[in-house]
Amino acid sequence: MSNVVSFVLALLLGVGLGLIYFGGLWLTVRKLPKTSNPVLLSLVSFFGRIGFVGAGFYLVMVKAQYAPIHLLACLLTFFGIRNLLVQRLKPNQFRIPPCPP
Repeated sequence: MSNVVSFVLALLLGVGLGLIYFGGLWLTVRKLPKTSNPVLLSLVSFFGRIGFVGAGFYLVMVKAQYAPIHLLACLLTFFGIRNLLVQRLKPNQFRIPPCPP
């Protein structure tokens, strides 16, 4: 595979992983007040997101023959998506209702 193509794929995978991880985190936080078992929801969501993202980063490392620039590009787009979602969703506007006693 061409070096440029694998670099672009690493960028796209970083975008996808960022959307899945931080989008899943956002959905989990929004569902926490409504669930009957918030600890279980938090743990399942965390381990699911970490497993998925870890597998994605591993895939980038293996397919790019451990080229550090590809992994760096994937990581930068991953965290770039985080910054984009924070700006887009404006967390200061959301008010989470207090948990019932």
